[in-house]
This record gives sequence, structure tokens and C-alpha cells, in this order.
Amino acid sequence: MSVFQSQLEDAFPPATDAAVILGVKQGVLLANAALENELFLATPVGRDLRGHLRRAAVLFRIHELCKNGDLPFNSSIDRMPRGGGHWVELHSGNFRAHICRTDGPAAFPEDTPTRQDQRHSNQLDLFADNVVLLPGTENLANCYAWLTFGVEGPSLGHVCWAMPKATRDEWLARINVIERAARNSGTAKEPEAPTKAMRLRFREHIEESLQKSEDSDNAKED
Repeated sequence: MSVFQSQLEDAFPPATDAAVILGVKQGVLLANAALENELFLATPVGRDLRGHLRRAAVLFRIHELCKNGDLPFNSSIDRMPRGGGHWVELHSGNFRAHICRTDGPAAFPEDTPTRQDQRHSNQLDLFADNVVLLPGTENLANCYAWLTFGVEGPSLGHVCWAMPKATRDEWLARINVIERAARNSGTAKEPEAPTKAMRLRFREHIEESLQKSEDSDNAKED
């Protein structure tokens, strides 16, 4: 096992797999429920927002699980440095991580203006393939990872923790969370449908986010 793989698994251990999978699945179900029940989303334009809504719901649910203590990560909802959007930032061990959608378990996120900026902390001479790590250099600080997920039809396709190289699309370390959970404890239990209270909290979260975005845009115009 590589140093980076060991670091990633220490920060996001097998004991958290079930809750991570549950949170992502519940996020997908929350988005599906909104798409089915909100009239304005049952339009061609609304269907165009399906991916954005799923991402928002997954971020919302993972953040809730962290705040409730069901996941042992520090979590905050912060404004992205570019583009005006928001993301959930997770902290565990030497890692900080963001959540993003990918087309497959080994795929990289679609290129965005912020992606390269955020993984620059993984750029060290130690990451060169031909460098031998010296004693004392194994515990690297300020590492960066993604929690990636993908959907196949209405269901969850994959969930992975992944540590990218800073300068090219190659993995320093990666964990397929669903496969690891299946090896350790069998197939993860299917989550129940989102409760009315959960759906209400998600709707309030979306409304609050939209209001903050509108207030920010108005402030820029003043």
C-alpha cells in the first residue's frame, strides 16, 4: 500500500463507509423527490437542473450527517473562490475534501475554474514517481481529496474517496467506498425514503441558498 493510500484510508476509514453511502443515497432520493413533486421542476428546463439539484442534495445530506455526529468529519458550507457558488468542505486528518459528481468510479470531475486551484496542495516533489520517501515525510499536511459520486438512472452508481495529482489527471490514492463496504460488511442497507421533515429542511436550504445568492448579486450591483 502506498503512503498516500494509507493516509487517505486513515482519514476516511471503513467505519465511515455505511454513513457516507447512506448520505449520498439519501441525497439522490431527496433530489428525485423534489423533481417529482415540485411543479416547476417537471418542465424541460427543470429537468436540465437534475444534475445540479442532485449535487445540492448530496452536499446538504452529507453536511447534515457531519453536523449530527453521524459522520466524524468537520463540515462547513463555504462560498467557492470563483463562480459565486457554494460547496461543502470536509476536514479529516490531514485532508480536506470537496464533493463532486463524476461519470465513473475512476473518472475525474469535469474541468472547472476552481478544480486546479484546490488540488495544488497535492503538488510536492515527494509525489514524483521516482522519489523515495525519507523517514518523517510520510505524514503530509494539507492534502486534498474528492468525495466523488455518480448516478445510474434513478439509483446511486458509485461513491469514492480520491486523492488527485495536482498537475495531471492521475490518482495518488483512491477508495471505492461501495466496494470496500461490501467487502467488510456486505451490501449496504437501502435507505428509507426521505421523511417529510428532511424534504422540508432541504427545501428551506435551497431557498436560503437562493436568497443569499440574490443578496450577493444585488450587493455587487449597488
